[in-house]
Amino acid sequence: MSESNSSVPPQDVATDTRTRLLMAAGAVFAHRGFSRATVREICGEANVNIASVGYYFGDKHGLYREVMEYVRQSREHAFPVPQGLGDEPRYDLYCLVHTLLSRMLTDDEGGWETELFLREMQNPTAVFCEMVNDCFRPMFDQIRSAVLSIVDHPVPQHVIDQLALSAIGQCLYYRVSNGVVKILIPESERDENYDVRSLSHHITAVILASAQQAALLDHKSQLNELVEARANPVKENQ
Repeated sequence: MSESNSSVPPQDVATDTRTRLLMAAGAVFAHRGFSRATVREICGEANVNIASVGYYFGDKHGLYREVMEYVRQSREHAFPVPQGLGDEPRYDLYCLVHTLLSRMLTDDEGGWETELFLREMQNPTAVFCEMVNDCFRPMFDQIRSAVLSIVDHPVPQHVIDQLALSAIGQCLYYRVSNGVVKILIPESERDENYDVRSLSHHITAVILASAQQAALLDHKSQLNELVEARANPVKENQ
């Protein structure tokens, strides 16, 4: 009978310790930021030995990366992109916007997941590029593809990209500026018109109005003429 390796914890113990570290670290990172959070504080919150971070994650940076990955997976698992998209680009766009809004606006039980993501966007760390590529790029590419299918006139690629970013930006606004919306919009109106479904309809309609029949290009051209005229007024009797 072979001897067991005492340096390796049993699977159930390892899983429990690793999970406790992730949960504790998520809350600490969200509240204090990556630079101010300490391994000692995180391990104290998780009630584990301080050497556990090195054993499971390598260092604080490795722990932070795993926390961000945990948040991404949990949100994508809770709100997956619907299957069977591709038949109707307008419906595809609505479904994508609804999925993205759901991931952003739905609060997690611990109350720190969204706060952590917002902190990372406002104060980027070394994992920021990974977060953008893993969390936002797939949705950006899908929204961009839907917008491209909706546009019925030739437009430059940067216009397609800007429309896709506008959809993402509107979704993000209702998360970042939730406090502003609560002050500006009465509660009764928020309850009726600012839930995920209502906002998804609004954001999708805004993008559709811009994308279809080259409306965006027409308005850009007219606006450019107006701005130029106001910036360089023609003097009377010149």
